[in-house]
Amino acid sequence: MRSTRSIPSLDGLRAISILLVIISHVAVDVYHDYAQTFTRNESIFQNLFLVGHLGVTVFFVISGFLITTLLLQEEPISLRRFYFRRTLRIFPPYYFYLGVILTLGLAGLISIDWSNTIAAFTYTRNYFFDEGSTDAWYLAHTWSLCVEEQFYLIFPATLVLLGKRWGFGVVGLVLVACPVVRLIYVINDPSISVEFGRFETVADALAIGCLLAKGRPRLHEVLAYKRLIGSSLPLLTPVVAVFITWLGNFPKYYSKPIYVLLLLSVQNICIAIFLDWAVTNAEGRVGKLLNLRPVVFLGVISYSVYLWQEPFLNPDLSMPLVVKLLLVFGASIVSFYLIERPSLRFRRFLEGRKSKRLTLVPVSREEG
Repeated sequence: MRSTRSIPSLDGLRAISILLVIISHVAVDVYHDYAQTFTRNESIFQNLFLVGHLGVTVFFVISGFLITTLLLQEEPISLRRFYFRRTLRIFPPYYFYLGVILTLGLAGLISIDWSNTIAAFTYTRNYFFDEGSTDAWYLAHTWSLCVEEQFYLIFPATLVLLGKRWGFGVVGLVLVACPVVRLIYVINDPSISVEFGRFETVADALAIGCLLAKGRPRLHEVLAYKRLIGSSLPLLTPVVAVFITWLGNFPKYYSKPIYVLLLLSVQNICIAIFLDWAVTNAEGRVGKLLNLRPVVFLGVISYSVYLWQEPFLNPDLSMPLVVKLLLVFGASIVSFYLIERPSLRFRRFLEGRKSKRLTLVPVSREEG
């Protein structure tokens, strides 16, 4: 069942990521139902569960790490093969979800905004979206999938066009530039949310995953880092990452320019260190927990869960929370087994046919 057999713990980390997203949306749901009766302290407590953006950031770091690991195994990098594999991995579940939402809208069962729908279908939702529209909740979460798709388009092409040396130099530049871009946005508009999700404001989370994958062999030769990864200190990094997220929910207690310039970068570093630690120490207690079958399974279906948790955890949907959660996982299982797995099998079938054709090509005398 494991989707990343050569990299242990990644599916477990994906499971943690999707759980953070679900916890956040459950907190929003509960707050929506009981907001009028909440005391001030209860409202503050509810804010401590708003960790969805952290979950998405973990997804970004994992994506950068995994995609770079896969690309570094290719020599030379084939853009055609990469885009072919990503298309059959990403598009079928995504467009199936959008198709269901569009169908429900056309049937009059939910309200949809055509500009938002087009933005979601074209992977531009993180730039063109009306948050106040009636369909905002059903499509709001697609911002992160748009960022991922933009990363898939840009990063491999950068490595091919500039070469790996200069390509990773650009990735390093992104790591430095994104915090500055966030700072510029905040200076221009202090009320802007740090979660507004434009590619240029969150790409450093992807970039640090890329650089970790690229520099990991050398990092593990550095004695101080080797000792760090071999110790239990990285267990503190998730605590720091969560604290930074909590701080972001209480803006009167921090300087927003410092938060977007420095603290979010520290959070990315913490996630990267913990990722490396979890992968390196897969046989330890935490590693074994991350690689338990139920945890791995949740990580494997996390893409479908991320897609389908949004409509069923809609605060305006009147039904018990337990029923909502059951519907989330029911729809995710259906999407995984009826859409994701068949599309991956179809991809393997097409790759097998291509490989077979190549082996059947006769060898000329000059080549022999």
